[in-house]
Amino acid sequence: MSRTHTRLIDYRKLQLRGKSGVLIVKLMMACNDLQLANEALDVWAEEQPRNRKYREVGARIYFIRLQFAHLYEALGIVDEIRRDSDLMRMIEQSDWQTHGSFDRLKPFLPDGSRRQWFHDMVGRIRHNVTFHYEESGRLIERAISDIASRDAGRFCPITRGDTAYIWYFQAGDEVSDNIVRRQIWKIGPDKDLQAETEEILSEIHQDVFLPFVDFAGALLWRFTNR
Repeated sequence: MSRTHTRLIDYRKLQLRGKSGVLIVKLMMACNDLQLANEALDVWAEEQPRNRKYREVGARIYFIRLQFAHLYEALGIVDEIRRDSDLMRMIEQSDWQTHGSFDRLKPFLPDGSRRQWFHDMVGRIRHNVTFHYEESGRLIERAISDIASRDAGRFCPITRGDTAYIWYFQAGDEVSDNIVRRQIWKIGPDKDLQAETEEILSEIHQDVFLPFVDFAGALLWRFTNR
């Protein structure tokens, strides 16, 4: 059984910290959202009962998209923290692991060497598929054309029921998946789609998600102990 430690936060002290307190709460919000998306992904990765089986793949895709969108927003908060002298002083006084996790995030921040890669692989998902439904329609049009050109998978079901959560439009998930994997991640038809996907997911998880969670958790715990 997991062990937990709990402490109380004094909102008055938080208020006195001004902008630093605001950034800390932003970081808390991002951590909560990321962890919920990650937990939901774990739930849907398990074998589903018969009445939920047909939503399995679409749900996994959704929670990956959601997690990536929150991660993209979270690194914007890290960039704001870089400009806060009080919080940066706290990071510099932290243990080597916290400091190391923060350093691992720097390449993905706006002036970092891997920022363009992070934007292309994660930011475009946030902008086009998760928080917006591809306003121009161009990516959707390309996905429809790509799927329609193949005999296999040309037809897909839609389902309705007497309660809202039973309704399911599979084409929405298939088009979203095509946009992410074929157009944004540029996995060509000659590639092993699943293997390439797993490689990209692993890279983002190892290089960005884990360092962020470690850095944010340690900073929040240290800040609330003052």
